[in-house]
Amino acid sequence: MNFWEILFLFFAFQAFLFSIFFFIKRKGDRTANSILGVYLLLFACNIVYNVLYWSKLIFTLKYIHVFGLLTNLWLLYPPLIYLYTRRVVEQKKFSLKDSIHLIPLIVSIVFHFRFYVLSASEKLTVMSNGTLGDYVINLKYNFVVVMTLMIFYTVLTYVSFRKNKLGRNKTRWLRWLLGSFACYVFAMTTYFVLSRLGLIHTGHDYFITYTLVFFIGLVSYFGFVQPTIFDGKSMDAVLPFKKYRNTGLTQTHSNELKDSLLQYMKTEKPYLESDLRLNDLADKLNLSRHHTSQIINEHFDTNFFDFINTYRIEEAKNLLIQNDDLNITDIIYSSGFNNRASFYKTFKKHTAMTPREFSERHHTNS
Repeated sequence: MNFWEILFLFFAFQAFLFSIFFFIKRKGDRTANSILGVYLLLFACNIVYNVLYWSKLIFTLKYIHVFGLLTNLWLLYPPLIYLYTRRVVEQKKFSLKDSIHLIPLIVSIVFHFRFYVLSASEKLTVMSNGTLGDYVINLKYNFVVVMTLMIFYTVLTYVSFRKNKLGRNKTRWLRWLLGSFACYVFAMTTYFVLSRLGLIHTGHDYFITYTLVFFIGLVSYFGFVQPTIFDGKSMDAVLPFKKYRNTGLTQTHSNELKDSLLQYMKTEKPYLESDLRLNDLADKLNLSRHHTSQIINEHFDTNFFDFINTYRIEEAKNLLIQNDDLNITDIIYSSGFNNRASFYKTFKKHTAMTPREFSERHHTNS
């Protein structure tokens, strides 16, 4: 083994240790943590497999039984990213119908079964004779199927949950996670397309492993801070390059300013001004623009416009409930919005209903 292969094994060992940590971790969502643990364990196995392949150890009697298992690992990545995201977004428990996600893995095992049951010496003979295709069904197109599934699940995960209202921290966390996985899928797809075209050789396998190492580092770090940000602490506060590190605002003062902001929003209702901007709110609180933004980001897990629109939507909901004689135009402008399109979009985002549906449901329940 060369230096890089030994280094990769170190990262695999790190991923293995972190996977154990996530399995036993009590803080946060234990189901989501367990999925992350499985993820890291699979990536550790992936790296070990790569090192065995590069060093040719996989073609020895001791390790030949490992050959052919990598496809099964690849087929587990996509459904896990989907199920993890669903768990974080919807807190949905696993059910029997979720076993449908294991169908590609089962099919792969069936396709490789004749090779898997061979003895070590028989497998070496098959590899040396170049007759693997006689024992593995659809060998030529297996990778195409794998990459299609990875791309499909990446898109499915993004499309399925992108419209859910999660809060700024959870949204950023999932974007980091899904984005890094998408980079891994892109790296794999690019590598194998170029290798099939003869433009690169197997020595460039390191390229894929670099993305694995990056993913391990990302999941390891944010997996630690995930319960913290999910419990309400700003992601900026846990990033090593955090945005507000040098503002000079202590935690005690920050809490005091938060209380002042809430009191001001309650008594003065500045959100009813349709042209309200961050600078306006900062001036009224006698704060700098930067400190005002920091208070909103850190304590309410959102940005200025979403923070203000939350109050406006609550105002609109109260108007819909209390005033049957107001038309929708009156409600739009009375709650602080300045146009119909932004009102409908924001109302649907916060309530998952149109104003009419909200009003009808309220009166039906009443």
